[in-house]
Amino acid sequence: MNLNKLEAFILVVEKKSFSEAAAALKSSQPTTSLKIKSLEEEVGMELLERYTSGIQPTAAGKLVYHAAKEITRRWRHLEDELHGFQDTLTGTLTIGASTIPGTYLVPGWVKTFRSLYPKVDVTIEIGDSKKILDKLLDHQIDVGIIGLEQDSNKLKFRPIASDSLVLITPNGHPMVHANEPEFSQIKQYDFVVREKGSGTRKVMEDYLSIHGYSLSDLHSVISIGSTEAVIAAVEAGLGISFISKLAAIPAAKANRIQIIEKFDPFLRNFYFTSLTDTENRPIIKEFTELLLKG
Repeated sequence: MNLNKLEAFILVVEKKSFSEAAAALKSSQPTTSLKIKSLEEEVGMELLERYTSGIQPTAAGKLVYHAAKEITRRWRHLEDELHGFQDTLTGTLTIGASTIPGTYLVPGWVKTFRSLYPKVDVTIEIGDSKKILDKLLDHQIDVGIIGLEQDSNKLKFRPIASDSLVLITPNGHPMVHANEPEFSQIKQYDFVVREKGSGTRKVMEDYLSIHGYSLSDLHSVISIGSTEAVIAAVEAGLGISFISKLAAIPAAKANRIQIIEKFDPFLRNFYFTSLTDTENRPIIKEFTELLLKG
């Protein structure tokens, strides 16, 4: 049994598709199918079933999937330890990041890291904070950079950057011209917010709570799946919103929206998170030290 077969099987199970797994492997669908067939022949039973909803593992397939994940994780750990004996790091680093840090902070950090370790291949995956944590716990990514912190003996969280929440409106909105607006005035207008699971949404809920309000108190809330989409919706006049200042500034400079800075800013942290059982892998350790120094 070789790792290529196991990696192909893992991807087919996770993506529920031979074609998507093949694309991720930069291979052809027939080649991927042959790897799965060979793996089934080795274990002596079928591992996958086809449904209208996609590919699903059989009962045996589920056992093989979890074992394959552990085997590949341990092999990557061994590779990292062996690379530590070399003069420079080589290998891969997959970073999961929520939208704001993934868009406005992570690229700069990765550029610095790659200048120090050019032989490390880096992948950045963007998703909401909850999805990033789920992927990290499932060993689908190596580290996470998100806007949420939670209690877990499997994860370590360290604050690495801060941001603030600001109110944005369409150009020419009535709140732009108010000299000293009351916070309660926000209830008069339609609101656009991030989707459930978003760190920005959670921070917005905390901010509202400080002022004695909740999302249910706001008028005609529209939920959207990315910060850029929220900005576009506000620009189009669908409502107002609280978003990251890091995201708001470029949009305001482009005259797409306006920032209302007449309320006290609400600070938030972004956290670097890693698994406690992988934090000493050489690549993860070096990336962690780079961020914490910065």
